[in-house]
Amino acid sequence: MNIKHKLSVNPNTKFIFSTSGSASSIEAKNNTLNELKLNLAYFTFPDFIDAPTYAGLLRSPICKAGAVTGKNGLKTKIINELDWVEPLAKKTKAVNTVINDNGKLKGYNTDYYGLKVALEEHIDKSEIRVKKAVVYGNGGVSGVAYHVLKHLGIDVVITGRNIENVQAKKTELGIVDGFDVDEGFDLLVDATPVSSEKDFLKIALGLDTLLKSCKMVFCHNMPEKDNKHNYLKEYCERHGKHFIEGREMYIPQIVKQYHLMFEGMTNDLGSSINDNDILKEVLRMS
Repeated sequence: MNIKHKLSVNPNTKFIFSTSGSASSIEAKNNTLNELKLNLAYFTFPDFIDAPTYAGLLRSPICKAGAVTGKNGLKTKIINELDWVEPLAKKTKAVNTVINDNGKLKGYNTDYYGLKVALEEHIDKSEIRVKKAVVYGNGGVSGVAYHVLKHLGIDVVITGRNIENVQAKKTELGIVDGFDVDEGFDLLVDATPVSSEKDFLKIALGLDTLLKSCKMVFCHNMPEKDNKHNYLKEYCERHGKHFIEGREMYIPQIVKQYHLMFEGMTNDLGSSINDNDILKEVLRMS
């Protein structure tokens, strides 16, 4: 791996953990921490970890915070292991950020903020009137997307290739569909990782029909981060669909996440870190 900066670790270094398993994230995020001159180190791993085990790791004295990805429903399952959860994360049934506050674990959802920023910006500049939206997928992001869209005054339906899992997600969130998909809709939110697969339309049952019906597509997945092709983006460009990259959500989301993780800290120069400092480094490494 080509590390731009040498990672300096000492007995007082705290760790930020993640379940993403992305090798590129280790380099990019440690470079960010280095540039911000924070005594923190980032580490992620690809192996499955259950909620109690991950919570135990995050509660350890060497840990400052943790990012929670949607593998195996971890964003929802981690909630029962935390000491405090913000109301928004309870509402969406998903936590993607955990802060270790002197051994007490606090859960937050910064995905909501990131997605809201991305959708508002693109709906405004595209001049597409979005009244109805379909969320494809049943992971942690699907619940977040549902609540963001409802907040924006948009009718929502959640669907996916596994109807039983989709129905379980609806029951978990206590929601009912807002309209009949066959009547047409404007926005499709793909909350799955399928966009990096060349045969994604064969893998994601029903997605082909949904794509033909919509005008705008948001893709949560970011295969580009790991130098993979985004076939959903290619499809949308070929068929004239307004496409919103996951990066448009990721940047405001990660700035808010880092704000929570770095709150109360000072860097090696004795200075606190503000959101502009964070944004500058996130953009540089994105």
